[in-house]
Amino acid sequence: MESMAADPIQANGYSLHSPASKAKLQNTQWGQIARRHRIDPYILYAVALTESRKNGEQNCVVPWPWAINNAGNSFIPSSQQEAKALLNQMLDQGKRNIDVGIMQVNLRWHGHRVAKPEQLLIPSTNLEIGASVLSEAIQSVPNNLAHGIGRYYSWKNESAAIQYGQKVIALADQIREIL
Repeated sequence: MESMAADPIQANGYSLHSPASKAKLQNTQWGQIARRHRIDPYILYAVALTESRKNGEQNCVVPWPWAINNAGNSFIPSSQQEAKALLNQMLDQGKRNIDVGIMQVNLRWHGHRVAKPEQLLIPSTNLEIGASVLSEAIQSVPNNLAHGIGRYYSWKNESAAIQYGQKVIALADQIREIL
């Protein structure tokens, strides 16, 4: 597995982990996947950071590949094995509204994109699916980037979508300035 986070960079008093050592996002897995889906790699990274942010040591924040959210309850397991056990426990309890992984792919709406739910805990798989969903959302509102990005978060609530999209764009701009 290619590392999704490496050297820390500074933004708003926090360190962000850059996806590759002193490389722009275009030269990373983030850039490769973003190109395939025709989206800005900084937007893709900002969505991942917004969705699965883990606060680390020394004010560092990173998108976390093992993040799980069920009905507004966020969990940050420390390993893929812990995340898989938690995911399976939730599924055994009949829960299906579960956001999984670095891009917080929702099982109810996008579980059909994988053969087994635990495949969403493979960072490259999760990132690929998240990028596909994000690209579809952006294309659905071709003249309003904030609204399109926001549909990744909420398709039906336009004002919440636009607010989310504006937040992601602002974060992507900060990351772009730092790298």
